[in-house]
Amino acid sequence: MEKTKIIHISETDSTNRWLHDYRGDEGTLMTVVTCEYQTAGRGQGSNRWESEAGRNLMFSIKVHPEGVPVERQYVMLEAGALAVRDVLACFTDGITIKWPNDIYYRDCKISGTLSECAVNGGTIKSCIIGTGVNVNQTVFTSDAPNPISLCQIIGHETNREVLLGMILSRFETYLGMVNDGLYGEIADLYMQSIYRRNGVFQYQDAEGEFMASIKAIEPNGHLTLRRTDGRQSCYAFKEVRFIISSPITPSPPKTPRTPIKKK
Repeated sequence: MEKTKIIHISETDSTNRWLHDYRGDEGTLMTVVTCEYQTAGRGQGSNRWESEAGRNLMFSIKVHPEGVPVERQYVMLEAGALAVRDVLACFTDGITIKWPNDIYYRDCKISGTLSECAVNGGTIKSCIIGTGVNVNQTVFTSDAPNPISLCQIIGHETNREVLLGMILSRFETYLGMVNDGLYGEIADLYMQSIYRRNGVFQYQDAEGEFMASIKAIEPNGHLTLRRTDGRQSCYAFKEVRFIISSPITPSPPKTPRTPIKKK
């Protein structure tokens, strides 16, 4: 049986949904489905993921982590986001994780990750981690405020199959840490990679806009902000918004790095 089983399909509404319904043989470590076009890709809440057919990476990974308590399930999203961040950081500086699940280049979104966990007896039975990465798309037509692709950043196209292999390899490392119970170490790495990790920035919650700095990300995934008046506020997903001024898409470098070729 394969350690990592990779299934390629041409189109689906959602790779997470497809993998959730999949009943075939699984890999002993992970099962991965990737598609060329996704008709209903999701982000957190009602967000949609725009992706031009055949230009980007859209994939989901199913794993069965060992003994992860349900209250620490956020570690799976941290592991998935870190794997993508680490690989994209091999191509350019300025790659961070915007809480809770986006990968950013400066103030622009290049990737998003969504985790869905099934629970059994107080522990995680299985987890599906869905990811979209803007790789070779150069024109975005949706009303998303700040999309960007790797091609726009580095000035040339990248082999998507090679990029996927790099991400899966990195995720395998983090999955090993999860299975060893190293949740704190993963959380520390996630925090070190966080967008707006240092400094005071503008946010908005149900009461209005305010200035604050990031104090902590709790084990359950909640974000704690420290306001400039000293007060601290803790937020679940969608309870606070990052105010980002209109980002400018950078021009490709004049001397682009050598493209990664398929072996």
